[in-house]
Amino acid sequence: MENIVILGLDYEYNIKVGKTLSDDLGMFFLDFKEYVEYNLFSRKDMLEKCGKGYLALQERKCVASASEFENTVICMPYSYFCNEDAHKLFTSAYKVYLYFSKNKLKKLPVIEDTITVDLITFSDRDEDITKVCNLKICVGNKKIATICRDISKNVEVKNEH
Repeated sequence: MENIVILGLDYEYNIKVGKTLSDDLGMFFLDFKEYVEYNLFSRKDMLEKCGKGYLALQERKCVASASEFENTVICMPYSYFCNEDAHKLFTSAYKVYLYFSKNKLKKLPVIEDTITVDLITFSDRDEDITKVCNLKICVGNKKIATICRDISKNVEVKNEH
């Protein structure tokens, strides 16, 4: 089975869906943030010691590497997937956008500064992700199991064609 990339502006929620989906489909799971941290040992140290340009280059290498995985559900933050058209590396992957309204995102606890940026740039990011995804699911109050079933059905239909 081809890779499935889970995108959206609530990364913690995406992780929950991604793990459940990978278990349901018998696929591997990749939390891209953890993958970058593992490969770069410490983004913070690299940024301090090598600079922003070098860090960006190394992160881009991680994106390229992840795009070559097989049979994997990959949860990837917007900043990696849409930066410098990195999404083009995932040509054969099935890309799913888990959409939350701006109001719903406002209610999330601010764990990282990215949520603040996501809210400020919401309409642009929503448009960017929508353009590159095969499927957009409006999460609303759906249960994770329902979302995973919706994704599975759409992946199956795509693979039949």
